[in-house]
Amino acid sequence: MVFDWRTKMDRQTIDRYIQNYISEVERSIQDPIVNRDLGKIPLDEVKAFFLLLPMLNDEEWSFELNISAIAAGAIHAAFDMHDRVDILDATSKEQQLMVLSGDHFSGIHYRLLSSLPDFKLITSMSEMIGLINETKTNLLMEGSSGTETIIDSIICIESGCIVEFHKRFGFSTYSNIAETALGLIWFSKKLTNDPSIELIWARNRVKRIEIENAISVLTSRLQEQIAEASFLTPFLKQEILRFATPLLGRPI
Repeated sequence: MVFDWRTKMDRQTIDRYIQNYISEVERSIQDPIVNRDLGKIPLDEVKAFFLLLPMLNDEEWSFELNISAIAAGAIHAAFDMHDRVDILDATSKEQQLMVLSGDHFSGIHYRLLSSLPDFKLITSMSEMIGLINETKTNLLMEGSSGTETIIDSIICIESGCIVEFHKRFGFSTYSNIAETALGLIWFSKKLTNDPSIELIWARNRVKRIEIENAISVLTSRLQEQIAEASFLTPFLKQEILRFATPLLGRPI
């Protein structure tokens, strides 16, 4: 993915870079059997946007960075595939194939990282993957214990790998906004019973009042972070709000 620094950043350009990135991730995880039996694996464009946010904001983007970003995309594909497995009935051929394909995508992630090699990123990503799996299991099995706890849990699940990627390459200034926006998007989808969320989280014990409180907290937090983000272009600030708010039917 080659970035032309002379290109004026607009919505069409952003969409093009996101789709190019998604195509690269898809090529890296392509498997004929998975494609035949499960169809094309959907990749999250919103997560791609926040992962690529430094590049879209005109930060230097090297070949090493791009390979690591693709590896992070493979992790997200693995999580998404594992999440489609019914935790109460993982015995069918399709369910078992989903588990195996998720493991396959995880293996691709490590292969991509080992080609650099970047042992610090491999280590930090491995630790984050373990933390995300533990957090997800606890939330599914035990429920939450208050608004702040569930906010922290969802932020870890939704943005943990993106934050590790940002941290490794000196982009930590983008992490708080990514965490808040991705958390807000998740809670907004949960509030509206979005099928992509309910498929995974229908059985969890998050109370509606906790969801509403979390949305309020994260909305205020994102407002403050956007206002203070002098490093972001005005257009990208608008795009962040566009991604984070339309699900609620009202602007921030």
